Amino acid sequence: MGRSVKQILLIAVILFNCINAQDKNWSLGTAYSLNKGQWETGLFQPLRYGLSDNKDIAVHPFFAVMIPNFMVKQTWKEINDWTIATRHSVYYPTPLLQSITGAGKFKIVSGQFEFPNLIGLNNEMLATKVIGSGLFTAKAGLLLGLGGGDLNPLSTIDVPLVYPRLSVYYNGWGLRFGADYARSLTGRWSGFIDGDLFLYPGSSYGLFYESKILLIWTKNHRFRLMLGYKITYGEYPYGAHWQIIPPKLPTFSDGWPLIDIQISW
Repeated sequence: MGRSVKQILLIAVILFNCINAQDKNWSLGTAYSLNKGQWETGLFQPLRYGLSDNKDIAVHPFFAVMIPNFMVKQTWKEINDWTIATRHSVYYPTPLLQSITGAGKFKIVSGQFEFPNLIGLNNEMLATKVIGSGLFTAKAGLLLGLGGGDLNPLSTIDVPLVYPRLSVYYNGWGLRFGADYARSLTGRWSGFIDGDLFLYPGSSYGLFYESKILLIWTKNHRFRLMLGYKITYGEYPYGAHWQIIPPKLPTFSDGWPLIDIQISW
């Protein structure tokens, strides 16, 4: 796989999965739901809408054609100062996988492999609590990959961020555990750090860890800017590997940060 193609794929997965900072107003990664009638989105964030004060729905419009997707989150109750919610999402990655299979400059997977109709189901429980001047969120989830029983194990895409998210289709199921913490720093600035563990029991390459650190500038309750980096570790067919993401690009010798904005109305 060429370096430029790897970078394009990494960027796509970063934008689709990895910039989910949080506070009580920007509730994507927490157990809180949007208020009824509230909208929220960003350059690379999902488009979210509050169906009620305790339920919101979301879709990534940027990837809706290549990876049809949908998510719903339900906030249930508060127990001993912990707000509890469940989040359920469905993904259909087959159009994207088929588009990068074959021969050509932007093809990643050999044409000898075929990708059937694959459906990913993510089911998570979230618990959020105010700790100090910030929000702490613990997460646990069950990942299901449907339709991958006949996938050839040699067809994997051995790239950080991508490999652990496609592993569920080769393994059939997996577990995800995580924790996030966001707090105010000074003035309009706040910080965010998280860690996520992916486990695929029974797989030869079943352990992956990801952590990101973000610096957030908030103008008001309608607009904010985020930038930071992500660190990954994984067990891949080529060996265990640590990486800082985004990677270095030819025109950015020192690397470049994750960048996104969020808006709400």
